[in-house]
Amino acid sequence: MNTEKSMIDAAYEALEKHGGALTFTDLVNEVAAILEMSEEEKLARLGSLYTDLTLDGRFVALTDNFWDLRKNHTYDKVHIDYNEVYSEDVEEEGEEKDKEEEEGEEGEGEEDDGNVEEEGEEKTVALDEDVASFVGQNQ
Repeated sequence: MNTEKSMIDAAYEALEKHGGALTFTDLVNEVAAILEMSEEEKLARLGSLYTDLTLDGRFVALTDNFWDLRKNHTYDKVHIDYNEVYSEDVEEEGEEKDKEEEEGEEGEGEEDDGNVEEEGEEKTVALDEDVASFVGQNQ
């Protein structure tokens, strides 16, 4: 293995030479070729290259596991506004809770809540179908 360059520098060189995005697999193969790595060395250092790529600000992860140099992309194209992502999740959770509350209100006012049935002196506990199937009991 050629130890004059680090794997991350070899990745930068490979992407610059290619002139565009590469899949992670192709990038790893290019890095291995530049550094003259054996197949065993390549596989052993695969994870550290991926970690280095994610931490190094010179690189950007694109869709479908493609990687490219950040300088080749505008900020708007590669920036993810996490506030929007999290606010969408919160809105979806809020909508789900609203639906659950509405369904709960519809069931109010009924005498039997479905949990306990009385039959003479005996009381039997009615199990939810999901719970019954989980524990192997059928109603």
